[in-house]
Amino acid sequence: MHHSFGALCSALVGLSMAGIAADTSAETQPLGFASVAIIGTYRTAMPARNQYTLLSIYRQESAGGPPAGIATFGWLDTGEVLLVQYTEYVPSITQAMSRRSVMTPEPQPLDIKTAPRYVMVCAWPLDTRRAPGKPIAVYGERDDANAQIDTSPNSTLTTLMWAPVPAARAARNFAARDYCGEIAREKKSSVPAWLIDARE
Repeated sequence: MHHSFGALCSALVGLSMAGIAADTSAETQPLGFASVAIIGTYRTAMPARNQYTLLSIYRQESAGGPPAGIATFGWLDTGEVLLVQYTEYVPSITQAMSRRSVMTPEPQPLDIKTAPRYVMVCAWPLDTRRAPGKPIAVYGERDDANAQIDTSPNSTLTTLMWAPVPAARAARNFAARDYCGEIAREKKSSVPAWLIDARE
């Protein structure tokens, strides 16, 4: 792919640190930030290599923290909520990262206008038995203004990020169900995935 995964990680960490703290009580939950991005290249002559990297980062400013689980959900303009990605275990909640390689269902470049308008990144601490604690949810909005789509006769390179926003702006879109609690407890979600897993 014509992109640097390390550069994407660095950009997302910087975005999360410049983000907006979750609207939660400091007495019950620590402040957190989240960043989400997707980047990849669609090659016209090689549809099987239509592959994108999805990356979600949840970050706390505290130094050190317990292991955690992390999941990201997306809200579409149609009102549907989909699972963007899920990682059952990461070493620390202070910087929890989830990565997923995906493809579009049809052999065509990713259309950013059909990507989730809002995302909800959930993180939950795990105890020594890996039992989940109460999930923390933070939110992002699709940043169309800064999306990059570089096209040529043979390929399309797409980079899209979701910028952090206050819970008051996006949480209502995820209020129909306890998406975070469900996946933390059951280790699976009742909603379908956004995009399909890429063939490695």
